Amino acid sequence: ELTQRILRAIETGEDFRVYVTVPLHPEGPPAGATVQEILRWQFRTIEFMYRKIGRAIEKSGAVAVPQDYLRFFCLGKRECPDDVPSSSSSSSLSLENAPKNSIARKVRDSLRFMIYVHSKFAVFDDEYVIVGSANINERSMAGNRDTEIAIGAYQPCFTDEAAD
Repeated sequence: ELTQRILRAIETGEDFRVYVTVPLHPEGPPAGATVQEILRWQFRTIEFMYRKIGRAIEKSGAVAVPQDYLRFFCLGKRECPDDVPSSSSSSSLSLENAPKNSIARKVRDSLRFMIYVHSKFAVFDDEYVIVGSANINERSMAGNRDTEIAIGAYQPCFTDEAAD
């Protein structure tokens, strides 16, 4: 578990960081009950992690904050007003006439759009990397259902010497 590894780093004074990239929201309507329930539990999990890390920092006497060890990011794209299709170019893509105060209007006015991250990527102790799209669940790991994949790799002859 990420939190346990971070707690160990705090205890030993090790320089250690975890960066997590997650979608802004799961697939589906952002205001829908299912998405909101998932977001609520995701928030509570992150809150729990930060609380445990904060307590460990306090106990160690370190001058730090939980975000020094664990950070969460969401990828997004900012459009230029000229890049957004108008009603005349493609009415099915236009948000120009979205109702005032609607989520669609807020998205249109902000010109910021989520990039949905589906891949999984992790580097462990600067030695081992895993990257792919497979989830750690029965459906993705069964081998005869989803068409997702992940690969793990390491460099057996790793050296700290600078290349000349």
